[in-house]
Amino acid sequence: MIQKLEPTATTDGMGASVKRLMPTRALSTVDPFLLMDHFAVKPPAGFPPHPHRGFEIITYMLTGAFRHEDDAGNRGIIPAGGLQRITAGAGIVHAEMPATEDVNEGIQLWINLPRSDKGVVPSYQDVAGDQLPTKRIDGAIVKTIVGDGSPVDIRRPMRYEDVTVFPGIQFQLSGIEGFQGLVYVLEGRGRFVFDTDSSGQAPVEAGAGEALVFSQETIRSIRIVAHEDSASSALRLIWFAGEPIGERPIFRGSFVD
Repeated sequence: MIQKLEPTATTDGMGASVKRLMPTRALSTVDPFLLMDHFAVKPPAGFPPHPHRGFEIITYMLTGAFRHEDDAGNRGIIPAGGLQRITAGAGIVHAEMPATEDVNEGIQLWINLPRSDKGVVPSYQDVAGDQLPTKRIDGAIVKTIVGDGSPVDIRRPMRYEDVTVFPGIQFQLSGIEGFQGLVYVLEGRGRFVFDTDSSGQAPVEAGAGEALVFSQETIRSIRIVAHEDSASSALRLIWFAGEPIGERPIFRGSFVD
């Protein structure tokens, strides 16, 4: 069964506007993923110093930029199109604040670590947008955030892509079998057909701000058709999928045991 839902509008940190897809009442987690926030932050709002432990984080910037620093002396700026990977492991304290005076928009994703890895030494990786492989394939533009050719170093087997499908074009996401995850539409609208073990899976329509969650069912591929009419813009989405860990995460605020 494919679950369709919208994120919950909330605030976090110091007055930062967030659309949270998980964890919420509608969706707790999708193993191995713990949290997904679509944030849009303008100064003076932001995320002042706060601790993390027991998972990895990818912060992917869509517009603007974010400034970060931590208690180990690391600091830098994540520009639009770029990202930062944090392995919180045994524990860090860091801050993330907007680096421009306009709205700074991005996606933050938390990826769980098995309990055997939760004590690893924390580490960071900053990756500029031009370091991420971007290809035009069958009428779509695919930017690989995690996966083939990407320098992003994540401890769990997973894939993460930013995909733009032009109006009227059909495109297929593959390499998903054995993984769980979701599709989140950033712009436009399209039809999604999930190739599953279950027969009779009907196409699902989704537009900007909606997510399609696939879990507890084998998905071989996802066929996408972007809407085609005079008012259509390209369909832009992110999708991520990973190998389940099979351990129930225990949340202790921003620590996950």
